[in-house]
Amino acid sequence: MLKAIREAVYFVEKGGKSVMLEILRTPEGKSFLVVHQTLSGTYLKEEGEKEAWDLLELDAFKDVKDSKINYEELPVDVRRALSSAFPY
Repeated sequence: MLKAIREAVYFVEKGGKSVMLEILRTPEGKSFLVVHQTLSGTYLKEEGEKEAWDLLELDAFKDVKDSKINYEELPVDVRRALSSAFPY
């Protein structure tokens, strides 16, 4: 298992799409960008019952759900990593 500490979270909008970004750093100093493109959905429980989930309602993301920023406001290195992985 990889152990990492969250350094930053961004709720970003670009071109009509919204994504949640997490910047994580390992104890060795490596940084990772985690991109959450699906922010809500449903899943089927064992009993056959549907359960809904919303990423923005989790405690880890509640503090940024009302502070959406534009892509251009991200730090340069985060924009570079995001655009190389997901060219909009």
